Amino acid sequence: MEVSPSVRDAWGIPVSRITHSLHPNDYLLYEFFRGKMVELLKEAGATEVISRPAGKGGVDAHQCGTCRLGNDPKTSVVNRYGQVHDVDNLFIVDGSLLVTPGGRNPSLTIQALAFWISDYIVRQWKTGSWKGGRT
Repeated sequence: MEVSPSVRDAWGIPVSRITHSLHPNDYLLYEFFRGKMVELLKEAGATEVISRPAGKGGVDAHQCGTCRLGNDPKTSVVNRYGQVHDVDNLFIVDGSLLVTPGGRNPSLTIQALAFWISDYIVRQWKTGSWKGGRT
């Protein structure tokens, strides 16, 4: 993640950009697991298996783990509601809350977190909990 040296938003502020590529070991792991998956499918009776080598990687990958959920500000960035420990009105709702995707596409987990966190924000807003400080 870096600040773009050339692209600016409507207010003239430089935008962020993500540059990403796979590490050589990622390709080795992918090929190992791809081979195992093909083997398992054939053992299970598949008559045709379509399998492709890994692509170059990029921003379509699910970025996870940079803003860990947790109770302790020393070991996490946000609380269980995605609220940044040090900033009352700043919430993070994306894959960065997850330490790892856990071997599956994290999209549904991210969506569940979005509903959970949104519900919390609405409840806090309606009760006026932020007026006096942290919740």
